[in-house]
Amino acid sequence: MTIVQDQLAVAGTATGRRSTWALWGTAAGMSGLIANIVAQSSVTEDQRAGGFEAAFSSLERGPYHLAAMAGFAAVACLLMLAAGFRRWADEQPSRSLALRALPLALVASAGALVAAYGIKGQLASYLDGGFNEGAYPDSELYVYFLLDDLAGFTGWWGVAVAMGCLAWVAFRERLVPRWIGVVAGIALAAPVGFLLAFGFTGFSGVICPLALLVVATGLALRRG
Repeated sequence: MTIVQDQLAVAGTATGRRSTWALWGTAAGMSGLIANIVAQSSVTEDQRAGGFEAAFSSLERGPYHLAAMAGFAAVACLLMLAAGFRRWADEQPSRSLALRALPLALVASAGALVAAYGIKGQLASYLDGGFNEGAYPDSELYVYFLLDDLAGFTGWWGVAVAMGCLAWVAFRERLVPRWIGVVAGIALAAPVGFLLAFGFTGFSGVICPLALLVVATGLALRRG
């Protein structure tokens, strides 16, 4: 009984304080949206249908440069958010596995996104105007364009798993508001649905940055 009371006392010390560390998640979500949505490739569907030369000749390095910068910012913010969740989990009386897995899932996404957004940086370097322009023939660089097609989206699967953990924490452990659990649950269910229905792995990169922005801001603004 004494142990439980001590744990509750530790958790209670946070009452009245805002969880400002969660703003790292707001920044990560915003950076992810810039990297995946705002800084999209300029290639149209007609150019894709025209084959390699039509698609690759239309590429501009600017969007890839912006996406690489925003993407690596998202990686850094995800790691800081993971550290914040780890510290917050240590303050809770719950010993839930979901609570412990949440920061690990964020770290998993950060690692995958280093590789994903690194590809965007390579394209920014090798395309016309980049400091390594002309280092390789276009036919050899086309593989980077193909890899980039989904890499920056699929890498957010770790965040989708983290959202599932957060939904469990909201409804089962009741450590965060239930509306956060609803948003987090949708952020997991939607990419899983696309995966099961179509085998498509990239929807996590659309919904998870947006959901992370919303739930992280909500966590940062609430007290306790």
